[in-house]
Formats: sequence, structure tokens, C-alpha cells
Amino acid sequence: MSDRRNPFGDIPASESAPATPPDLYESLPVATPRRRKRDWEREHQNEKVVYRGVDPQAALQVRQLAEELCVPIGEVARSLLEYGLDAYSHGKLNLDPRPNPERLRMTLFPKRTASKRKTGKAGRKKLSKEASWRVVTTWRNFSAELKDEISVLASEKGLDIPVGELVSAFLQYALKAYGSGELILQPVEKVTSYSLALDGDF
Repeated sequence: MSDRRNPFGDIPASESAPATPPDLYESLPVATPRRRKRDWEREHQNEKVVYRGVDPQAALQVRQLAEELCVPIGEVARSLLEYGLDAYSHGKLNLDPRPNPERLRMTLFPKRTASKRKTGKAGRKKLSKEASWRVVTTWRNFSAELKDEISVLASEKGLDIPVGELVSAFLQYALKAYGSGELILQPVEKVTSYSLALDGDF
């Protein structure tokens, strides 16, 4: 019999298996996730507004205008809404709410919210309507007074319309005025830090 080892046989105890290299991930320290400080958000929570049902096209124009002027989006939206609210209070903007057959509240855009009925192959009527209420728009830098004025005007005591429709009407009016040159938005440079000036001879 030869001294060759049978490749299919048992490994003798004298021969040990080769050492496996250490796992690289086990040797690394476990990083704990860094927690963000939310102090600024908590302090400015009352300046944040969330509106449902704002016209997406108008919201996009606000964003583009903010990028063009290099100012925060919330400041542009606030300025446009203040302009629209001021025009409404002085009688320059006429808002004429009409009954909405689909809801209990009135509407400023009856054509957009009116549903169209389509008949399918099975003869069942399908209701297709625009779900604008699903669009959620969030802005910052709003005063509590402006938020209150808009919500009261949209409530049952006021025009009895969805807040998103009122915001959309104000934005559309103000954006049109900006496009025609009637409304001028002038960005102002904001000083956020200071530098040292050296006086005297050295």
C-alpha cells in the first residue's frame, strides 16, 4: 500500500485546517448613528405652514421664482400670498365661490373640480376627478397672523372654500402681477456672519 493519503478519507488529527482570516467588519468599531439637533426646527415650528390642494403649477412657479431670486421658497410664497390677500381686502381681486356638487363646501374652480362621467365596457359608470387635495405643499417663514387670516377667510365664516383653493387663487393672481411688472420682488442681501477688520500699524 502506498503512503499517499486518500483524498476522500478522514483528515488525520495531526493535520489542522488552515486558519481563516479575521472578518474585516468584526474588527471595525460599531458606529452609532449621529443624532441631528432639532432645536432650530422646534423654535421655528410656528412659522411652518402645510397646505393641501395647492395648484402644483403655481407651487412650481413659486419654487422657480425663489431660485431665480436666490431667496428661500417660503419667503417668496409669503410675499405672493400677502399681495393676493391685500388685493382681495382692497377689492382688486374678486373671489366668487360657487356651489360644488361633489362637496358640501363652495369652490373657486368649478370646472376643475367638476367630475366627468365615463361609461366603461361593462356599462358601469366610472367617476374620474382630479385629486388635487392629495398635493401637500409645505413652506416656512410664515407669520402666525398671515396663517390665521388665510384660514379664517377660507373657513365657513368666510368664503367657505378649501384653504388650498384660496392659496392657489392668491398665488395665481400675484404671479400674474409679477409677470406683468405690477408686483416687484426685490431680494435684499442678508448678513449672516461678520469678519474682523484690522486697524492700526503692526
